[in-house]
Formats: sequence, C-alpha cells, structure tokens
Amino acid sequence: MLALLLATAACRGAAGEPVELQLRPLNDSGVSGTVTLTPVEADLTRVVVSVDPSGHPNMPAHIHPGTCLDLVPQPRYPLTNVQDGSSTTEVPASLSELMAGDVAVNLHASNTEMDVYTACVDLR
Repeated sequence: MLALLLATAACRGAAGEPVELQLRPLNDSGVSGTVTLTPVEADLTRVVVSVDPSGHPNMPAHIHPGTCLDLVPQPRYPLTNVQDGSSTTEVPASLSELMAGDVAVNLHASNTEMDVYTACVDLR
C-alpha cells in the first residue's frame, strides 16, 4: 500500500509545476486575482481561479478560444462559477495544450450579465 501511495505521489510530482497568471480587470469591474493551472494527469489540468470579486459574488468563468482582445463567444471549456472569489475545475486538456496561446480564461459579471466581462487572462 505504501509503495502504491509513493508511486502515485511521484507521478503527480512528475506531471509538472503549476503556472500562475494574473487576471486583468475589464470594464472597470475591480475584479483582480490569479488563475493557477496545475497538471494533474497527462490530459487533465486543474484550473484554480482566486480573485477579489469586488461586488461580484457569483461569476461564470470559461476558457474561450481566442485572446482577451478577441474572444470567441462559445467557450471551449466551462469552469465552475467563481463564488465568493474562488473556483476550482479540472479540465480535460494538458497544461501544454492550454498554454499553447490560443485560449483565454474569462470571467463574466453574473449569470444574467454574460455579455459583461469582469476579468481575463491569455494563457501563454
């Protein structure tokens, strides 16, 4: 049993180091914070959003194709809503795939204000 636990821990450690990126506030939202991407398995990455919500208690979040300046409206990966400043989601993509430069993490003001973006960061 101990050998199995050690082997599992070694595999996770070999998966790679987390990448932390700073979100940029959009539309005078005041929302600021970080997105941390941590490889879990070869094709699975944990995405943790941690923000000062600045009056936005429940923000939908997604990984969208494109960049913060030119987002494709249809998300590639949905993320768990950022509630009271935090969200954790595991997405079915490798860290290298997510960091290839063709996607961005985007936060929306609320479920009823999906067209109002509060924060964004390009994954690069």
